[in-house]
Amino acid sequence: MVLKNIAELLRLCNTPATIISPVPFFAIAIFLASHNDFNYYGIQILFIGIFVSLSSNFASNLWNHCNDLKEDIAQGKKTILTQDPSIQKSAIIIAIFLYIISFFIVYQISMEVHRPIYVYFLIWAIATWCYSDNLILKKITGFRLKEHYIGEFITYGIAWPMYTLSIWLIYSELTITGEIIIAAFFFFSISGLLLKDLKDISGDRKAGLKTLGVVFSPSKLIRYSCYLMVMYYSIVLNPITLEHFNSGTLIMIVPFAYFLKNTFFHMYLKNWTLDIGDLKALKSMGYSAYASVLILGFTFL
Repeated sequence: MVLKNIAELLRLCNTPATIISPVPFFAIAIFLASHNDFNYYGIQILFIGIFVSLSSNFASNLWNHCNDLKEDIAQGKKTILTQDPSIQKSAIIIAIFLYIISFFIVYQISMEVHRPIYVYFLIWAIATWCYSDNLILKKITGFRLKEHYIGEFITYGIAWPMYTLSIWLIYSELTITGEIIIAAFFFFSISGLLLKDLKDISGDRKAGLKTLGVVFSPSKLIRYSCYLMVMYYSIVLNPITLEHFNSGTLIMIVPFAYFLKNTFFHMYLKNWTLDIGDLKALKSMGYSAYASVLILGFTFL
């Protein structure tokens, strides 16, 4: 029973699956783009970055699920927390522990390499904590960032750049290449944000929330999400920024073209009207995103 509970909590830590976890594509790509030294120290710092990336993502995901318990029960979602709410307290303790251990490791690295990584990581931690919090701050302020589209934009606009910068600085000093990647992943993250609430629109509307999926139509969300993905690719693939990347980075044109064909033009020809039959188009968008992150990293080898 204990092992089953641990496995179920680990599943929550990896829900939703992203480029960060359960497979650490993000941490590996950032390492390859920032650090091409494959000696013992290089491999060691790679694994530290992967551990920080996974543990911190586990912390924010688990904290989010703990704070969404009432909403998840109301929407009929089946997780270990909704089926046994008594586990919530243990899950909260684990989430707090993961936040603390991640910050402690980042702080230690900051002291060793003399880079203010912990400052940016702390900003990310506070942003993600406040974004999900439904147990403390909402009782005081009556407002939860996650429940309003403005709060969603503010959180993602702060958290993703700070997170990308933190992982980069674990590996290396900040360079122009790093700044370009941080800018690219900003648009990448906001693109994902626009689509993340689509599956919960009815539940959010019943709960009286003002999330992106409730306030804006699905057609607008998919349209602007696609525009932002074009911005993500354009930041990396334009002639000015390509000077700071390897020529192999041009291979990113392949997932870009795949996205344009299977998602962008597909939805454009439908006037961005989203229906059940467009699930394949949305999946194609995800496939191209994952492929682009892998390519972005491995072209630096």
